[in-house]
Amino acid sequence: MSLSQNPPPLFKQENSAKVKIASAIISSILLITVDSKFNYLFDLRSALTYLLNPFVELLLLPRDIAFNAASHLTNISELNKKIEILEDTQRLNGETLVKLEQLEKENINLRKLLSLKPRLKIPSINATVRYELPDAYSRKVVVDKGSNHGVKAGFPVMSAEGIIGQVSKVHFLTCEITLISDANLSIPVVLPRAKIKAITRGKGDTEQFKLQYADISANLQIGDEVLTSGLDGIYPSGLLVGYIHEVTPAIPGQFPVVSGKPSAIIGIQHNVLLLQLMNTQNDS
Repeated sequence: MSLSQNPPPLFKQENSAKVKIASAIISSILLITVDSKFNYLFDLRSALTYLLNPFVELLLLPRDIAFNAASHLTNISELNKKIEILEDTQRLNGETLVKLEQLEKENINLRKLLSLKPRLKIPSINATVRYELPDAYSRKVVVDKGSNHGVKAGFPVMSAEGIIGQVSKVHFLTCEITLISDANLSIPVVLPRAKIKAITRGKGDTEQFKLQYADISANLQIGDEVLTSGLDGIYPSGLLVGYIHEVTPAIPGQFPVVSGKPSAIIGIQHNVLLLQLMNTQNDS
């Protein structure tokens, strides 16, 4: 007895796969055609979109977080680079500004020197301060003029603000200048307001000088001008040396203790005049 190839009549056989596909295609075409004509599925699509939107946003959340994190890191990196560029620019501008201010001061000082030369009626040599000697026991600087330019030891040195000091040692292309604040340099001076004479001597350790042998009874005041007297035959008379900075009144039998500040400070003025006086002496 052979098995039958047909299903038992009790069970109903489903349609074939080809029939299902054909039915689905026809139905889809009909639905698309009807929807395009009457647009009756618009509300249904809108409702489904509204309902599914939270799920879509939830699925997109990791992507958005990654994009925002990358954008934030990029912005921080760009800001750091811009800050570095701005700091470098500010540093360069600061250096340039300092140089411009220094050049402006030197230009003003040089103009004053050039206008001062005709009034002095004394031959002079223009020079520029190069550096300060690293000597703890003296106050000296080196300028860029020497014996090759006619410089001799003993020449007075001044800037547009007043007396700087005196040439103490001469080399071929440079010379050393002993400053007013050096303890080994003395200058005969007068104080016009108090109408007295005195002699300056540098304090050595500071940018100051003291007045020696000032009149005991003199009425000295802070701010009084100190001028060269010209009695030594080296410094022309009437040149500004500095101003009285501190006065300690005299006690019986002693001179008053008077301190002054030079009117011209090396470091602020870099251009100087070496006065070519014929009767200078070597003060080294």
